[in-house]
Amino acid sequence: MTEPALRLLVSLLQARPARRADLPALGLDDGPLDELIRAGFVAQTGDRLSYDEPAAVLARQARATAGLIAVLPALTREWQNHPRTTVGVELVHGHEEQWRAWARHAALTPPRAPINLYPSLDVLRDVIAPSLADVVGPYPEGMRHARAVLPAAAVVTDDDRAVVDVLIRAGLRVRLARRVESWLYSDPEVLCALPLTWGEHPPPSIMIVHDPAIRALTAAYCETVWQAAAEYRTPKPEFHDVLRLLALGMSDRAIATAQCTSQRTVERRIAEAMAHYGVGTRFELGMAWVSETGR
Repeated sequence: MTEPALRLLVSLLQARPARRADLPALGLDDGPLDELIRAGFVAQTGDRLSYDEPAAVLARQARATAGLIAVLPALTREWQNHPRTTVGVELVHGHEEQWRAWARHAALTPPRAPINLYPSLDVLRDVIAPSLADVVGPYPEGMRHARAVLPAAAVVTDDDRAVVDVLIRAGLRVRLARRVESWLYSDPEVLCALPLTWGEHPPPSIMIVHDPAIRALTAAYCETVWQAAAEYRTPKPEFHDVLRLLALGMSDRAIATAQCTSQRTVERRIAEAMAHYGVGTRFELGMAWVSETGR
């Protein structure tokens, strides 16, 4: 949507004029109105105007985009078969070779704002995580804008969270979605990669595409998935809040009262914290806590 159309939409939702002819009296230019009508935000019957809920309009657009993405592999193959095709597609087979292909392309054109959709942790755990820090190390600026979306159901155990921690240490922001339909990679200004079979994961074969239109379409879909997902938050150990209160000078008994638990439970959590930090005294524990949190 163009910026003038977006500005007009904001004004229309505030004023809700009933007729197109009312716009000049409100100081509004109706030039971009047709764009809003085509997008579905506004409907015009005769001269009468009506308005749709923006969230509902965007949901319809997201479903349409998802449908296009789902058939994109088949459409691209048909395009390739056309004698006048101009879309360059690189086919890559095998998970290890796909990961090596990322490093190869990154060396030629550094990543700028990559986003990856992963329906599971399989390839991340077995192929990518062991070498991720070394492979992305030369591209700190691009990885500062890197993102990943995972299904919430895939991040359950400590081992799962350890894989996610590898992504975070490499600079990626991570979100969890209710469902991730298919593996997908998008770096809007560089390239995109799609599975040959939509929804197949881990994809045994992918196609790497540089075509601007396909890059834009893939980026729009990935952005929709990202916006619908929730930020991943590393779970804190049970002793975390105990140490926070201990650092404020509270006694074990006072902490137990504040947390509605027993003093024995507080003492047990302090012991767990000492084992976690590998220290033998409460003084050493306090130093380790300050060193980690800066408090």
